[in-house]
Amino acid sequence: MSDVAGTTSRGSCPVHGMGNRPSPYYHETMYAELAQARRDEPVFYSPETGYWIVTRYDDAMAILHDHDRISSENTSDSASPVHQDAIDIMKAGNFTAEKVQSNCDGERHTRVRNASAQLLNIRTFTAMEPAIRDLVTKALDRLEGRQSADLLADLTYELPAQVLFLLLGIPQEDMDKVKAWSGTRTILNFSPSTYEQQIAGARDMVAYWQYCVDLVRKRMESPGDDVVSGLLRVRNGDDSILTLNELTTVVYGLVFAGHETTTSQLTNAFRALLTYRDNWEAICADTSLIPFAVEETFRYCGAVIGWRRRAKTAIEIGGVTIPAGGNIILSFGSANRDEKHFEEPERFDVRRKNARKHLTMGNGKHVCLGAPLARLEMKIVLEEFTRRFPNVRLAENAKVEHAYTYVFRAPRSLPVELR
Repeated sequence: MSDVAGTTSRGSCPVHGMGNRPSPYYHETMYAELAQARRDEPVFYSPETGYWIVTRYDDAMAILHDHDRISSENTSDSASPVHQDAIDIMKAGNFTAEKVQSNCDGERHTRVRNASAQLLNIRTFTAMEPAIRDLVTKALDRLEGRQSADLLADLTYELPAQVLFLLLGIPQEDMDKVKAWSGTRTILNFSPSTYEQQIAGARDMVAYWQYCVDLVRKRMESPGDDVVSGLLRVRNGDDSILTLNELTTVVYGLVFAGHETTTSQLTNAFRALLTYRDNWEAICADTSLIPFAVEETFRYCGAVIGWRRRAKTAIEIGGVTIPAGGNIILSFGSANRDEKHFEEPERFDVRRKNARKHLTMGNGKHVCLGAPLARLEMKIVLEEFTRRFPNVRLAENAKVEHAYTYVFRAPRSLPVELR
């Protein structure tokens, strides 16, 4: 139940200047407001979210590495209080997802992560490169002959999920329902949700969980060379390595996290590269710049703009005391533009030397295991796209809107002219 039933406790906290800023869900002025916060109020309380917002790089890094006083247990908690009716639906549906990785601390986190890392590693991902390139080639084939496209709908929406499905051994024909469940989970965990959304979402999460239970059961009966089968081999029937429910929860997490952020990151990357056209032309002329471009897009327009933590005890951060139990958002979107660490941070530059210092994939014990796969996918997409569509441009007067969440920067479309 923890994946959805965990919820933010707002409490009573002081509200100063930045706490009265426009909604943290509003993306259009986000970076300018965060720059002001870094200067004037680097740690502030947001009454709309019930979280303390930490905006400076050094403070965010300190929290990421402070496991004695800081917990990650609230990472995937619901952004709105969960109604008992939704909880009851999930209980009745045998939804038993646990806190095992990004929202887990201590020995259990280490044990589950170590087991998962035996499959989710550079060796596994590198072996997928030919298959990923084939998927990218086929996706771009479908764009040939067209004058325009929506890069989200026509390329980045499905492609990362197709890669994930290969990794996990999920049938490609399950795309629509898996993407729909992922969208529901984003609403429940990372956006404000209404009663109606929670009830519908609870039913979806029961179906989503049962799908993962069935997937694990099928691999137990008929193992393959996919990650789910590999996790079962690592477990080898030994609950001290992974319980079956923990393993299923890992799969449940991967089916969501393994593609949603990559979809957004790819879309953000195209938007930045095409907005600052000299950077696009640079990687078209010299593809050796593409890995650097990937890192700069993670820094400049990361798909993960905020990550959550909770204070176990009262702590002082940036001259502000956060009370015990206080919920915290590490503003990666702000930290990645901290002037102390990045020269001219508001400038997008694929030749930036230290872009990889970004925090978009986290840092320390909880750094994203799938980061090498996301980097590989982005590299391949940009290599193939620059070769086949070097003249692509943003559609004139196209307005890009974002999903209503303070955790992810997720565009809803990206219209372009291909020729």
